[in-house]
Amino acid sequence: MINKKEVSERVFNPNQLSGFNEAHYIKLPVDFIHDLSKADSLEVVLNKIAFWISHVFNADRASITLQENEEYLKLYSISGNQAIPLDFKIPINQTFVGRTFATAKLMICDDVTQSDELDCQMLAQHGMGTCMDAPMIHNDICIGTLNVADRRKHHYSLQQAILLQCLANWIALNIKLHLQVQEMEVLASIDELTGTFNRRVFIQESNQTMSQFYKSNIPFSIGILDIDHFKTLNDCYGHKAGDHVLQMMSERIQKVLRTNDFLARIGGEEFAIILPACLSTEAVQVFKRIRTAIEMMQIHYDEHVICLTVSIGIAEVKMHDANVEGVFKRADKALYRAKKSGRNQIYLAD
Repeated sequence: MINKKEVSERVFNPNQLSGFNEAHYIKLPVDFIHDLSKADSLEVVLNKIAFWISHVFNADRASITLQENEEYLKLYSISGNQAIPLDFKIPINQTFVGRTFATAKLMICDDVTQSDELDCQMLAQHGMGTCMDAPMIHNDICIGTLNVADRRKHHYSLQQAILLQCLANWIALNIKLHLQVQEMEVLASIDELTGTFNRRVFIQESNQTMSQFYKSNIPFSIGILDIDHFKTLNDCYGHKAGDHVLQMMSERIQKVLRTNDFLARIGGEEFAIILPACLSTEAVQVFKRIRTAIEMMQIHYDEHVICLTVSIGIAEVKMHDANVEGVFKRADKALYRAKKSGRNQIYLAD
């Protein structure tokens, strides 16, 4: 009995498709290079790549996948035929493109109608005849695949395989650089201890919220929260215990906040919260829930059970505010009043 896969597919190690002399070269549209150089986000990069790859290969379909997790690949860009939709998670263990990723080898399915793999069946059902998938490899690690498909069967040649693998290697570097930039931006935005946003991002977010207020008059409120007697807590239980308290408290606050609310750590034990589209009367109710939730916490650390309270100052944006700094200052003054009045309290700015 003849194995269908032996008839319908070809497999190449990427090393077989490189190392040629200067007589081998690739020819690309100048606009392809210009578009990539101007791309300011990974999403734009992937969309441009899919668009131009479909033109370079005159393909009926071009797509890019990146690894989502250990079980799935995620489709990030498609140009042309929508046989496999963008929101479809591709199983690594049940698909042709998954095998390309898992084995890090370029593969050509010369006749997708003969394949029993899920993605090839989906391509066949939508009129495709053949597909070619190349692993995108950076530093010997496969990060995803670059894929083309055509309505004609037995369409792709060795020369086209060489070209696709060469492009996949080059594009992998471009994608990796964008992923690294994204990771650096996240690290620069996040407070390392609590996982909340940091002061720099709070300033950016508050300025953006203020700009939105100028445009649409949608109100917002800012609250500043400070842990009562935090120095005493550190002195009594140690700074690691203090760090643990900050982490646990941040998690508890996030559970109380709404989806669009914004939490940032802006100082040692001080946090700022932006409540968009929220009047002061509504904000007071939100912060009451936060204050109560924190007061009820019992944080276990070593053999100790640590309890804590917070003081909170709130301010709502006013029509006369020239900038967000005025809102923040009023909230800060309200916090000071809460502290002076005995702590574990909420004060609303005048």
